[in-house]
Amino acid sequence: MSENKLLNEKDGGRYSMKGSRWWGVWIFLILVFIDQLTKLFAQVYFEAAGAPQSVPIIKGWIELTLTHNRGISYGMGANAPEWAKILVVAVTGVMMTALAILYFKLDKRRVWLRTALVFVVAGGVGNLIDRVYYRVWVTGGAGGVRDMVDLSRFGFAVCNFADFFISAGAVMLVLAMLFLDPIALFPATKKYKDMAADADAIEQAKKEARSAQKQAKNG
Repeated sequence: MSENKLLNEKDGGRYSMKGSRWWGVWIFLILVFIDQLTKLFAQVYFEAAGAPQSVPIIKGWIELTLTHNRGISYGMGANAPEWAKILVVAVTGVMMTALAILYFKLDKRRVWLRTALVFVVAGGVGNLIDRVYYRVWVTGGAGGVRDMVDLSRFGFAVCNFADFFISAGAVMLVLAMLFLDPIALFPATKKYKDMAADADAIEQAKKEARSAQKQAKNG
């Protein structure tokens, strides 16, 4: 059986990306919009004249405030040299691009893994926008990644929604790798086991097609 025939027989071409990419694009845009909007609201509110330094959400546990992080997580690298900060920005951009490409290449049935990538990329881009806009690599510059949710009492730093999106994506990625993906260590349902079998069949078909092409060429 040829590779194309096998692909077409698998549940009406469910390996096709047709109609499967735009939901992720829209979720990405919505998440980035939420991140930037909450950062803007926090900045406008806390930088207004007479504004409080913080606002309790759960007294003694969670507060809203505003900080500008010119480093990475927990403010690490805030005083790093210019070249190092530019490198961080460049590497982040390359990583987000690579993950976005991976999203488009994945089988559309791998919903958990693809959703995880959307959340991670949206969070990474949300913070990258702040790093570029405030030019965090400029020594002595003002501004940085805008954080507003103080979770320091839980052992975390002051966070923003982009950080939450990245964390949510990481959790979904772990769940996918463990239970909710055809290559999961412990596939949770028959659906994922069947997907794994389909993937093996596709790979075998590719090998047979390559072998046939090689034989035809050598013949």
